[in-house]
Amino acid sequence: MPLAMTSDPARATASNEQGFVLIEILVSAVVLVIASAGVITLLQTTIKTQAEERHGSEAYALAQEDQARLTSMRLEALAELQEERTITLNKTQFKVHSSGMVINDVTSASSCTEGTSSVDYVQISSMVTWRGMKSAEKAKIVSKLSPSNGSLDPENGSLTVSVANQLMAPMAGVDLYGGSGVIDGYTDAAGCAVFSFIPRGNYSLTISGADAGLVNKQGKSSEQATVAVVGGATKPVFFEFDRPGTIPVNFKYRVGSTSTFMPAKADSVIAYNTGMKEARGFGLAGGAREATLNATPLFPFSSVYTFYAGSCASNHPDPEGKNPAGAAAMASMVAPAGGTASPAAMIQLPALELVVKKSAALLKGAKATVTDKVCKDAKGNLVKRTYTTNESGMLSSSETGPTEGGLPWGKYEVCVSANISGTVRRKKESSVTVQNLASGTPLPIELSSGNEKGEC
Repeated sequence: MPLAMTSDPARATASNEQGFVLIEILVSAVVLVIASAGVITLLQTTIKTQAEERHGSEAYALAQEDQARLTSMRLEALAELQEERTITLNKTQFKVHSSGMVINDVTSASSCTEGTSSVDYVQISSMVTWRGMKSAEKAKIVSKLSPSNGSLDPENGSLTVSVANQLMAPMAGVDLYGGSGVIDGYTDAAGCAVFSFIPRGNYSLTISGADAGLVNKQGKSSEQATVAVVGGATKPVFFEFDRPGTIPVNFKYRVGSTSTFMPAKADSVIAYNTGMKEARGFGLAGGAREATLNATPLFPFSSVYTFYAGSCASNHPDPEGKNPAGAAAMASMVAPAGGTASPAAMIQLPALELVVKKSAALLKGAKATVTDKVCKDAKGNLVKRTYTTNESGMLSSSETGPTEGGLPWGKYEVCVSANISGTVRRKKESSVTVQNLASGTPLPIELSSGNEKGEC
């Protein structure tokens, strides 16, 4: 009789218990690993915090030592001090940054600040940093040293130069030099430059905005000034420079006494602003005539520039502000900082209505020389402008318009010459006033064999 197969409950129970024990062991191991990681992280954070605190304490101690070192130095050496040293302490490299500058006791700012008249304090700064530090962990100590009686050499003084634009914003990068190298530097981001403890006396200071692309009130990239440095004191000086602007100037003239205007050309224009010491000219009087003359560079005053054609004060249409008609021969516009004004300024030129004839026939190709009776060029010669008559024998015409239209406001001598029957003849009008903006200045000239010989 075959034996019956039966299971062993005790053995199955033991196997299940062993499985649960293994799972418990694994879970406990995971929990232990997680707990250990947290403990390790906490320990690492604690160690790092302690290291940072130690570094901070060491850095502050180094800053204190640097302050003690700086206080033992001469004020002349501290006034413009910029120094960096590396110090190794407990295997950590620290960088010690030392600086100094002259400041004002009223504002605690650089001595360029308005109101200072003496060397009030020298501010010394010691800042210590180290590799791996957080930006907020640097150690920094700032203190002020007051010059004691007799500590400043009475033979030496200081000069502070501040530069701003017309809005009083600081201008950086302005070059300053003079005194055979005693003064040599640039304005900083605050528009300030300090030259401390230099020999007293008068200095010819050159202020140049060329490198920074700036101009002064006269529209020039540099200027010179004489400054006096007083022993034991600080001399503050101030200058204005700004980004230059451009104003295009166009020209027109009235055709006869009509309401029609035609484009004109001019060779020179004068610009003036109440903030300038003197008017400034653009273009070349007696040179090439252009439809547009660019007045540039110009300082960007908030007030307008006044423009009139020509190159002399005698060309000013309204010098005393009493002639409303003359205002049409002028233009006003503001120069934008670093830009070009739009639209262009417009000036009306009074027209010379010249008509040249030969035996009652209109004469083409006659040479007209117009000489200003007052205005002179850079060489001291009266300004001359030459023209050639068109097919209508004219320089300006109420019907067809000019080949060259209009003249600067002024008084002229007009001479016309041409070949008459194989001989060059000329005729001259010694005094012609060209100031009529309403209808121009008529000037009929007839050439004949009876005129003087030779060109104008």
